[in-house]
Amino acid sequence: MPFALTAALKDLRRRLTDPAALLMWMGLPIVIGLLLSLVGSGGPAPKARLLIVDEDQTFVSRLLVSGGGQGRLADVLEIEPVDAATGRAKIDKGDASALLTIPAGFQDAVLHDRPITLALVTNPAQRILPVMIEEGLRMLIEAEFYVQRIFGGALRGLADTIGRGTGPSDDAVAAVSRAFNSRVRALQDTLLPPVITLEAKKAAEEHEAQDFWALFLPGLLFMSLMFTAQGMSLDIWIEKSAGTLRRTISTPRGPGALLVGKLLASVVIMSLAVLAALALGVLMFGVSVARAPMAFAWSIYAGGVLFCYLVVIQLFATSMRGGQLLSSMIVFPLIMIGGSFFPFEVMPAWMARIGRWTPNGLAVATTKEILFGHPSAAVIAIAAVAIGVPAVAALWIGARRLRGTFAVS
Repeated sequence: MPFALTAALKDLRRRLTDPAALLMWMGLPIVIGLLLSLVGSGGPAPKARLLIVDEDQTFVSRLLVSGGGQGRLADVLEIEPVDAATGRAKIDKGDASALLTIPAGFQDAVLHDRPITLALVTNPAQRILPVMIEEGLRMLIEAEFYVQRIFGGALRGLADTIGRGTGPSDDAVAAVSRAFNSRVRALQDTLLPPVITLEAKKAAEEHEAQDFWALFLPGLLFMSLMFTAQGMSLDIWIEKSAGTLRRTISTPRGPGALLVGKLLASVVIMSLAVLAALALGVLMFGVSVARAPMAFAWSIYAGGVLFCYLVVIQLFATSMRGGQLLSSMIVFPLIMIGGSFFPFEVMPAWMARIGRWTPNGLAVATTKEILFGHPSAAVIAIAAVAIGVPAVAALWIGARRLRGTFAVS
């Protein structure tokens, strides 16, 4: 049996005796992803509660009270009609976001374009919801201003036919309707512009269709591979402290075959994480089964590359603790900027440009293209060379370091 394969089997058997470490490497990214998902979901939207005291009790005031809680507005606003004493008691207890008082004479003032004051009392214990209500009332006042400019004559005609607390007559409604219709016809091009049809590109639609988890899946996968590569690279210190490293590199096969064996063991362990992530992607996130084999091959290749980088860092550290600290100082910033904690799509543009050129960032971007985009063989080959050539150089440097002073220092 080749020496590298023997070394790989030896590392695998030793690693399988510590399943907790394997579960941590593979499970931590899943836990982080679940936490991010919970933060992203946020639960139900906050709902403002508005108490209204209607002292006018007219057609227009009742229209304001009943219309405020209809349609989509009802998802964020709950309106409760109350009398003045009850409303003041509830707002003093903090049981509502705001208390609005519609004074007597409101309908006459609106229909005759006269000034009138609406009293709004907000809950000081709430910051956002009262501001939403206040801004909504400001928008309503602005809308009333423009309605008066356009339909003022018809509204004044309506006001002359409405008695307090009663609706208009049929003849009055017909006359006002004709006036409104005539005004709308005159302003039709302004009020009712032609409908604009937007034809979105297919690529943009496909991008929007990717949900939260689909964007995070490649990054979380490579977070797991980074942790695995870091843990497996520390194995060189375990062998050194046990005294087996010096005996191993004295064999005719030498340190190069030993590092290749450790690389093979790392790839086997990483393949378990990749298989689990791809199965999750196929079952839950719409990943095509036809794309899975290419994504699997690319991911374990890139994972092996990351191991080569990290093992050479360990070989230039002065102690196991120093190697762990040094590798962590490199791994965590790379995870942050390389699209694992947050996808490139939500990063600032300058940060995303830098992150895509890191080894793990390039691997994440290529994986995302394979899973959800339109992968090009040329682009994948260029990415493979870009991260693979330095990895071969790192493995060669690591072998020379092993052959030198590392094992005996």
